[in-house]
Amino acid sequence: MEFSTATNGETTCTENGFRLHSSYNPSKEAERFCNTVDCSFHPRYVLVTEPALSYCVPFLKKKFSNAILCCIRFSKEFESTNSSWDKIFYAYGKSQKTNPLLEEEIFNFMGDEGISACLFLSWKPSENPFKELYEFSWEEIKKTVLKGRSVLATRTFFSKRWAKNALRFSMFCKNTALIKNGTSDIVVCASGLSLKSDIPFLKKYRKRFFLIAVSSSLSPLIFNGITPDLCISTDGGYWAKLHLVPLCNSKKIPLALPGEASCFASILENTEIIPIFYGDGCSEEILKASGYSGHSAFRNGSVSGTAAYFSLSITSGKIFYCGLDLSFSKGFSHTQPNELEKRNSIFDNRTHTSETRNFSSEINTVSINIYKNWFSSNDFFGRIFRLSDNFKYDSELGKIKDVDWTFFEKQTFDFKSKTKPQIIETQNIFNKEQRINFLRDIVIRNISNPEWIKNALPAEAIALERCKNLCEKEKIEKRIQEGMKKFFCDIMKALGRNVAI
Repeated sequence: MEFSTATNGETTCTENGFRLHSSYNPSKEAERFCNTVDCSFHPRYVLVTEPALSYCVPFLKKKFSNAILCCIRFSKEFESTNSSWDKIFYAYGKSQKTNPLLEEEIFNFMGDEGISACLFLSWKPSENPFKELYEFSWEEIKKTVLKGRSVLATRTFFSKRWAKNALRFSMFCKNTALIKNGTSDIVVCASGLSLKSDIPFLKKYRKRFFLIAVSSSLSPLIFNGITPDLCISTDGGYWAKLHLVPLCNSKKIPLALPGEASCFASILENTEIIPIFYGDGCSEEILKASGYSGHSAFRNGSVSGTAAYFSLSITSGKIFYCGLDLSFSKGFSHTQPNELEKRNSIFDNRTHTSETRNFSSEINTVSINIYKNWFSSNDFFGRIFRLSDNFKYDSELGKIKDVDWTFFEKQTFDFKSKTKPQIIETQNIFNKEQRINFLRDIVIRNISNPEWIKNALPAEAIALERCKNLCEKEKIEKRIQEGMKKFFCDIMKALGRNVAI
């Protein structure tokens, strides 16, 4: 990298013979670049790939005054201008040519809504001298956009289901509890194949830890005579609640559950429930309006991801994950027995065998890779470990260290001096009929609330935020009005109320 002084006195530079800024007037060049940018929507974010000495920043701020300005760096040489930007990403890694977590870092910062409202730009002079990093960055941007669309589509598809789940929670949940923090270590069990070899050790050291079972690991644990201190489930889909079937016969295991999660009414009525609050969404407002207190948690696409920060928040001790394989294998991908496998196997026959069914799951690795990248890209303060009986995993998980049971034994030798998190029963002062009346009132009050619209109709809400065209804006507003009317009627029907809007 060679730096020199331009004719107008500003600093300019070249890389491998390629000019990254004008040799005459870099600021004027940057202004022309910004003037040629045409954006058909109101961007919430603007992301520029390697803007070099950042001369474009003041002009971008002037043109998109409400946008958050981000850039992707290809070189360390320009870090002196990083303070001009709201957020910096790096295409290069610390020990690798490229940053394997770039996609995840962009997505974690912007989220699906932010990505849908982001304007992506390339500082053209940087494309040739940093060709490899340029192509890599735009491939990662493409992945991020596709992931954002996928998440948004999921939210759009399930949004009404999540609201109805929250209504069911409020109507049927009788016994609730909160958690008093402890100092002991916690073992979180997922249901990967490595869990099978952990069973004997879980039994051997059971007194040393507080045990949290993600819903899919509940069956194999109970089958092997291991009773968790707590089960956690977060999935709002219909089939996810099948993992909770063992709780129908075992009322002694408390269940941590967000309002939007799917759950059997019988479990809500007979099991001690710890409400989970993500800090957003109409589902949470529904629960609070019904008189429920809850435990704060971090929203994540997988129950294991939510369990990570949930566990960190209820103890000062270490967190050990068992069964966190995050990979597919030939045959079963989960430790058996598995409630979904039990159901699906009923329909196996000579022409549609279990091998065929499992193979179709094996090749669908998109969601697994998303969860793997999330665990790999997060810093858990050195408190989370992946524990197994020397299981050979497909890949590492970033800063999460893989450890064995010998390590666990040494780390937990002082378990008797530590206190486990305590589950303390709470009471809802409202009866079911009162809760239903509260639910009706809060729905009526919030039918035009922008936050509720964003939750019920996320795609339309984002389209309205982006829209510049007045005629198109009126069409979107009409779709939102009709959609919220249907949403309102569906909720009232679920509550057993016929109320016109």
